[in-house]
Amino acid sequence: MTLYSLFIASHIIGTILGAGAATFAEIFVIKALKDGVVEPLESDYLKTIYTVLRVGLIVAVISGFGFLFLYRIQGLEGLIYETKLWAKLTVVMILLINAIMLQARKIPLLWGSAISFTSWYTAVFLGLFRGISAPYFEILAWYVLAIVAVGFVLDKIHNHFGVKI
Repeated sequence: MTLYSLFIASHIIGTILGAGAATFAEIFVIKALKDGVVEPLESDYLKTIYTVLRVGLIVAVISGFGFLFLYRIQGLEGLIYETKLWAKLTVVMILLINAIMLQARKIPLLWGSAISFTSWYTAVFLGLFRGISAPYFEILAWYVLAIVAVGFVLDKIHNHFGVKI
């Protein structure tokens, strides 16, 4: 297995763990907060899900830096200037800042969830659709629009299920 293949596999696994955990985190938050009380078992499930989410983030970030390192040592610096790469880096930085703000309770849970959920699926989308050649700010504009849309959808879902935040 080449170093590039190792980074690809690691990056895919990290992204799968992150996107999957973000999905289950939202499902379990809705389920746990439905009655306004997080039971011990629900808390344990959420802790496990957030651990998986963090592991996915760490694996994705480390493998992402691995790509940057590989591009540099192989003389492929031109790849470092691609707008899609910078959009991915921006999304990951927002994801990291959001995780820190959620942990410190400096951002409302609804919007923190919307940012996390949207960021992970944006990473999946940008990884799957390799042919995207949109400008950096266009990708980010769609990303911000998606965060707002997901925030409103989550708000409607929370209201429908009677989630008390």
